[in-house]
Amino acid sequence: MEPADHPTGARVLGVDVGGTFTDLVLASADGTEVAKVPSTPDDQAAGVLAGIERLDADVRQLTRFAHGTTVATNTVLERDGARTVLITTAGFRDLLAIGRQDRPHLYRLDARRPDPVVGSDETVEAHERVGADGQVVTDLTDEEVARVVAEVRALEPDAIAIALLFGFLRSDHEERLAAAVEDLGVPVTVASRLLPVLREVERTSTTALNAYVAPRLDRYLGSLAGQLRDAGLRPAVEVMRSGGGTFTAEVAAREPVHTLLSGPAAGAWGAAALGRAAGVTDLIAADVGGTSTDVTLIADGRPTTTTDGAIDQLPFAVTTTDIHTIGAGGGSLAWADAGGALRVGPRSAGAVPGPACYGQGGIEPTVTDANLVLGRLDPDVRLGGAMPMRADLAHEAVGRLAAALGLDVSACAEGIVRVTDAQMAKALRVVSVERGRDPRRFALVPFGGAGPLHQAALAAALGCPQVLVPPNPGVLSAQGLLAAPVTVDRARSRLTPADRLEREQLAAGFEELAADARSVLAEQGVEVAAERRTADLRYRGQAFELEVPAEVEPADLVDTFHTAHAQRYGYDQRGEDVELVTLRVRVEGPAPELPLPRLTGGGGIDQAWLADHEVRVDGDVVRAGVLDRARLGAGTTLRGPLVLLGVDACVWVAPWQAGEIDEHGILVLEEAGS
Repeated sequence: MEPADHPTGARVLGVDVGGTFTDLVLASADGTEVAKVPSTPDDQAAGVLAGIERLDADVRQLTRFAHGTTVATNTVLERDGARTVLITTAGFRDLLAIGRQDRPHLYRLDARRPDPVVGSDETVEAHERVGADGQVVTDLTDEEVARVVAEVRALEPDAIAIALLFGFLRSDHEERLAAAVEDLGVPVTVASRLLPVLREVERTSTTALNAYVAPRLDRYLGSLAGQLRDAGLRPAVEVMRSGGGTFTAEVAAREPVHTLLSGPAAGAWGAAALGRAAGVTDLIAADVGGTSTDVTLIADGRPTTTTDGAIDQLPFAVTTTDIHTIGAGGGSLAWADAGGALRVGPRSAGAVPGPACYGQGGIEPTVTDANLVLGRLDPDVRLGGAMPMRADLAHEAVGRLAAALGLDVSACAEGIVRVTDAQMAKALRVVSVERGRDPRRFALVPFGGAGPLHQAALAAALGCPQVLVPPNPGVLSAQGLLAAPVTVDRARSRLTPADRLEREQLAAGFEELAADARSVLAEQGVEVAAERRTADLRYRGQAFELEVPAEVEPADLVDTFHTAHAQRYGYDQRGEDVELVTLRVRVEGPAPELPLPRLTGGGGIDQAWLADHEVRVDGDVVRAGVLDRARLGAGTTLRGPLVLLGVDACVWVAPWQAGEIDEHGILVLEEAGS
């Protein structure tokens, strides 16, 4: 095996923290090393440092450290953030509680939305008002500023969010309040700086979420960066953004709302880079971890993004990778409901105690236990190179559920996997079929610790003609971090009828945003390598808009919108008036290549053969070859049924599949010919 393509002397480390495992990838001119260690939810830094120790990596030699973290995500989900005070315009105290007045379940009378991270009792109203035209309706007096500061001080906040009505059109009121509360010595998030865009609910919610998670993420990143610096790390710690790309820990501490989907985004962008290496640009990425499955559509080599994000039903409007998540993964618990039906998830065994087969005290059956019972996992494999699996404990756990359902152990295990496959396939249809995309035109990229075990069923269910299994599928998210450029996103609403839009006005608006984004990139010591401009447009009277690639000519921009609307919804209305809503700019630094091996020939099936054993498939038992994937050379052809063993993940190749190992170690699978 030849080393991955990396600049001479470069030694880079990607670390992705998941719900069950923390994955690490160390890449250099000498090759790639991977490790998986159990996550440490109470202190993620402990798991990161344990992984570095497992790799025996000298941080003094690192030229880059990129990190995907779930700290911000968990802070919101666990409601363990800072005591935050929101300053808003008088009359809007209950804005976050009221929201859009939508119902999570239309026909359930007892349905409730989660409480916002800032309640009405922690909201301070400022008597001021800016109108929809950007003109002051009620001035913000010095006396009112003093009163607001006194009320905020009395609430003893750990963080402050400031979001005033139409503050994105005129920011001076927000800025005066921000200057006045600075003396309180707590982090302050100002909406007109963070997200100067239309829609008060989403803008205010985003600002509140940013303030809510800022102190905790700052403490975590500060602790991690401090320990790494003490160990000799020289480059800045980079953090993955929800919308793709990275930013330094210092910038992440100011804008932590951009990290709410940090980990899943790394996997999506890693899958896109993997596809480009294989010459495939249209993909469906399925990241099957221990707790959840995250699916993303990748078109023309880039994951789709959205500004309509939500976490625990709380909206946030920053650019985010468009990821659909379900509570089904390798650690998902199987159980019988009150009607005696087999169910899987959303509860998970997590990192502690984990699946029963881990031998750490878990007794409830999981998807991993079921795969082990079926023979799709080999008990001699050590997860992450260190953790053995106990087949006897897996059989006991699945057996208890089987007895309750009146099934034999193998049939119960197969039922667990089928239910899980159905849930995952449904998620894949959400990002493809339900959005006007034909999955038969997309290749499937399964990754995460459990993704390659389920790829055959998912590809068959959706009709994907090709499957690309990464060489190290269990750590692709960590690898994706190393292929992510440093990135800055900026947006500003410019509500303008398209027939009044002038070329100079459009160009000036984009340049203003681009200049701001470039300055933040320069602050991080990075040169501009790419710049992407898009715009949100809608037909007049519509409530929501579409983001489309921007053209400097207004007529071309409108025509692009019509085409995009027809693709997304099946029709356009070229005779209707169009409005420009928001301008967006993304500025990126140089994009590193995904660290993939360069395989040589040789190392065929004979050299990789370990054994064969029984695997249950659709109620039948077949003999499947067990191969050491690391010994397979480029050009090796394969035909199922096979179990390919890896240090970070195992691949189940079904009897109806055949494929080949390419020069990067990617396993390319298709339906076998007769």
